[in-house]
Amino acid sequence: MPSTWTGAWSCGVAVTEVPEGGVRLADGEVVRADEVLVALGSQPNTEWLDGSGLTLGDGVVCDAAPGVYAAGDVARWHHRLFGAPMRIEHRTHAAEQGMAAARNLLGAGARQPFAPVPYFWSDQYDLKVQAYGSLRGHDEVALVEGDVGECRFVAAYRRGDRLTGVLAVGTPPRTIRTWWQAIASGADWAESMRPAAAGAGAA
Repeated sequence: MPSTWTGAWSCGVAVTEVPEGGVRLADGEVVRADEVLVALGSQPNTEWLDGSGLTLGDGVVCDAAPGVYAAGDVARWHHRLFGAPMRIEHRTHAAEQGMAAARNLLGAGARQPFAPVPYFWSDQYDLKVQAYGSLRGHDEVALVEGDVGECRFVAAYRRGDRLTGVLAVGTPPRTIRTWWQAIASGADWAESMRPAAAGAGAA
């Protein structure tokens, strides 16, 4: 197995066939591959809770009734930072959510809503992929640093007039630290883009 990524990215294109030696895309292109990984997604296992009185809908809906807590892949709740329901399948997120649920269950004070900036990372051969925020349902994606062709870039995601997510590939973790802070503060999209535009102009 090679230790370096040498392929190309094809996003938003369906696979229509898996012939010998690769995959055929909906646009007719054949991508050569020694190995093909098929990932079909996941479904929260809530069947055992049918008839329990809990509200179920793509997981356990934690906002439907007071005193209902869940953690991990099965938990679905309204994320106040993004103003939308979420169910997140990230390992680090599940650990943080479990601790938050325990604090609210055991604490004597007011319960605190769970509203972190979602985060995940993955090492793909020599590339590190990092993402903060919500990358789904976006209105715009902007390349703010680097070059996609070189597999070293940072892309920002907009929903409405707000910065809601950032994706970094092949860059050190510190590269997107300021972007994470901007997402956590609910930063305006136009304000967030100004430093990126200034940097591009300087280059």
